[in-house]
Amino acid sequence: MKKINFSKIIIIALIMIISACVAIMVSAQRYKAKQTPSAMSMAINGTVGGLDKIIGVPFDFFQDKMSDVSNLLTTYEKNASLSKQVSKLTDESVELSSLKAENKALKSALALENTLTNYDKISSNVVVRTPNAWHDVMTIDKGKSDGLKEDMIVMSNGGVVGRIVQVNKTTAKVALLTSDKALENKIPVRLGSANNPAYGLITGYDAQQNAFIVSQMSSDMTFNKGDTVMTSGLGGNSPADLTVGEIIGENKDTKGINRQVYVKPTGRFDNIQFVFVIKRGLNETNAGE
Repeated sequence: MKKINFSKIIIIALIMIISACVAIMVSAQRYKAKQTPSAMSMAINGTVGGLDKIIGVPFDFFQDKMSDVSNLLTTYEKNASLSKQVSKLTDESVELSSLKAENKALKSALALENTLTNYDKISSNVVVRTPNAWHDVMTIDKGKSDGLKEDMIVMSNGGVVGRIVQVNKTTAKVALLTSDKALENKIPVRLGSANNPAYGLITGYDAQQNAFIVSQMSSDMTFNKGDTVMTSGLGGNSPADLTVGEIIGENKDTKGINRQVYVKPTGRFDNIQFVFVIKRGLNETNAGE
């Protein structure tokens, strides 16, 4: 492949430029003298004009492409800037949602604390709650050094949510009432009024009805939907009169022996961040002293 001889191209270009200048000067003089341009001048002018168009095409094309590239770069920069703004807004939205959830949990904890003035209690934070055991257990940041013991009731979001099943020096494991491990969830409760109570045990959880299952009833008395269910205080480290939930229905066989009462929890289990561990009632503390 032959190499391009740039020297020849430059010489040809100079000759064309000089010829064009001469033709222009001659045409100008004839125009002043009101003479018709010569055939040579017209031919040179036509040739120069044609060459100018031919030479100008790639330059115009290059200029258009450079303009397109510039527009693309500008668009890219704008998109990158918008992407950063969207990402920032998304992060701020997530942070705001998290702060709102935390604020809601704190308000709920404060409201619950105001109802527990007659109890010796310890506030605590949930530090571990894994997805694979979400409905079964969680870990809180208080333990033996804070006076916690097994079987103590744990409350959050307005009601009883579980009980302590394992205590370490600085942490404790809480078995939730939504767990299918019924043996860990047998909390004694009182149904009906304080003057005419019936007693039973929380022995399980019905996920379809979102309700505790209360069985082993001490009475065959009739209950109404909406009746409040409280802890009975008959279970050692389980103080009385802690809110559990309200009755939403019951199920029993034809003989009325295997009776199950369904209780809708007062406490919410979907977002437990802060809890209160109920050590004992203050009247029990005073009696012990």
